[in-house]
Amino acid sequence: MPMPSRFDAWGAAQLCWARTIAGGYGSPPRVPISIGSVILTCLVSAGAGLAGCSSDAGAVPTDGGMTVAHDADFSKCADTPAVIYMPGVMATSSGGDYVAALVSVHSDGPPALESPQIGLNTWVFTVSDAVTGAPAQISVTSERPWMPLHGHGQSTTPVVTPGDAGMYTVTGIDFFMAGYWQIKLDLPQMAGIDDKLTFDICVPS
Repeated sequence: MPMPSRFDAWGAAQLCWARTIAGGYGSPPRVPISIGSVILTCLVSAGAGLAGCSSDAGAVPTDGGMTVAHDADFSKCADTPAVIYMPGVMATSSGGDYVAALVSVHSDGPPALESPQIGLNTWVFTVSDAVTGAPAQISVTSERPWMPLHGHGQSTTPVVTPGDAGMYTVTGIDFFMAGYWQIKLDLPQMAGIDDKLTFDICVPS
């Protein structure tokens, strides 16, 4: 069997890392985990092809349908609820009536990546009825992205634009530093009670 290239190996390690922490697609972690131990396990499992990998900036595709910086460091999110982004990561609204799934994330870079990174980001997500699974055609607005551990967040509010049934695009997400970020989306009130979708995302350094 041919030895994987250094970038193939790094991509495999990144994908292993994301899957290990997320527990598979669409399953955000909700328990403390030592990211350092996951890094070691995944780098070893990626094989000797990783040896000699340089630290210059670049983008590496993974079979999870995204690109990540090959030197991305997620350690700032250790022992937090933050998820390492993968397409299909899901969130249930606080009222339990809706389910959202991230379809894609684009960051302007440089380099431009199909995953969260420091700088301006654009998200595409779907919202569906939690019971029927039907696309939800509802009003969705964004709150200011927030860093719970730091007590501060973005100074401006991203814009949510509806598309096809149940599909939405959020533009103007400004991750100005690495770490654990919360993206909160406001949904119509149910019986006078606020309903929100919250994505806990790790932005690597």
